[in-house]
Amino acid sequence: MPVEAERREALLRQLDGFLERFSVDERSKHDCEVFRGLYEQFLTEPATIDWSQMHPIGDDIQRDYGSLPECEDIEAVLEKVVVVKLNGGLGTTMGCRVPKSLIPVRDGETFLDFAIKQHTVGTEDHPETFLFQATNERYGSRVPLYLLNSFRTEEATREALKERPEGADLIRQFSQSRCPRLDAETLLPAAEGPEASAEEGWYPPGHGNVFRAMHHSGVLQTLLDEGRHVCFVSNIDNTGANLDLRLAKFFLDSGAEYVMEVTPKTEADVKGGTLIEINGRIMHLEMPQVPAEHVDEFCSLRTFKIFNTNNIWIDLRAVRRRLDAISMEIIVNKKTLSCGRRVIQLETSIGGAIRNFERVFGVCVGRHRFLPVKRTQDLLAIKSNVYSVDAEHVLRLQVPRAPFVALSFHYDAVHDFDARFAEIPDMRALQKLVVAGDVRFGTGVVLQGDVEIVGDGEVAERVCKGRILL
Repeated sequence: MPVEAERREALLRQLDGFLERFSVDERSKHDCEVFRGLYEQFLTEPATIDWSQMHPIGDDIQRDYGSLPECEDIEAVLEKVVVVKLNGGLGTTMGCRVPKSLIPVRDGETFLDFAIKQHTVGTEDHPETFLFQATNERYGSRVPLYLLNSFRTEEATREALKERPEGADLIRQFSQSRCPRLDAETLLPAAEGPEASAEEGWYPPGHGNVFRAMHHSGVLQTLLDEGRHVCFVSNIDNTGANLDLRLAKFFLDSGAEYVMEVTPKTEADVKGGTLIEINGRIMHLEMPQVPAEHVDEFCSLRTFKIFNTNNIWIDLRAVRRRLDAISMEIIVNKKTLSCGRRVIQLETSIGGAIRNFERVFGVCVGRHRFLPVKRTQDLLAIKSNVYSVDAEHVLRLQVPRAPFVALSFHYDAVHDFDARFAEIPDMRALQKLVVAGDVRFGTGVVLQGDVEIVGDGEVAERVCKGRILL
């Protein structure tokens, strides 16, 4: 959003006065420095790309997972690897005010439980956590698991980890920055306004902040000192994103600095970010960077056939070399506070970091590595017998294709969702489920084929025990 020079200088002066008042310790000074950089970039860079200079990536950049060789030198590879889970979000889209990672997924286990059990080991003292196929247990490795928290999730996550048994010593944490929301009209911090509460006035600036957070916390240097420079990053709500040895091996053998896992685009993914070539570099293109007149083309399956899973592999040695120059496209996220005030958040994504690295690739993986849960309708699918949990504690699809699920607003919040299912239905033969209105499911329900259920609008309709819907 380029702003003319005189206004830009005035805004920067006012922002600096605000940031000076909030720079009270080392952490807040660092956060203010991070935001100052985002803000200046926001005022100077164009919001959208020059569409005429863009084209999809070529075969020299994209690889197919099926062509990757098996990893035979497993021990040598795992000595170089670290896993980072992005754990900064709350479950607000599902009516929760707790970290999303603490929402139960299956059999009482949360996203955090899944992340830990995929990567850590059980002990003789705690056999309930013994998973033969979990990465560290299976290979006798010591791959650490780091959680990138935000100021909204760090305390609750810390408390949850206190309940973990001994043997989970490889679980470590660090936090991203805390930045002020901007008033949409004045483009100045909303946190100064009397209506903005302490919580509403601030936000975490997106997972593109991971590199600065790693450096500031000392995690980056610690990992490099340990010889761990292959960093695998994924969203904590993506239970399909476990550590994959073939991808780790490819990353090392190819000399890559950055690898993005992509997967074929479907009608459900039209808004997902994709990879393009523009002005001689590779860029991660997201909807906010698309000119309005080209949005339909961006969403089309004809032009862009892959999208970003947000499973990212990065060489931490390259991060250290480029740290001072790393930048990502600004994502302007518009919000409305509880008082009705319109604000914006300046965010960056880890996908956007690809433009900073040499020798980058997009590896096309199967859909099984992309199982995010954004709404309760996603939760219904992974709770059902459409999926099972394998020996590596990864959810695996048990049918040829996951069903399409659309639930009414009555299910939006997790507690409302739970109240409407006495038991998750048998969905193995389901192709499509659409629920309109307030409908409650009893036990023993079987859903088959294309199912549409409409509540009567007043009294919740109940799908009775043992009822098979075709």
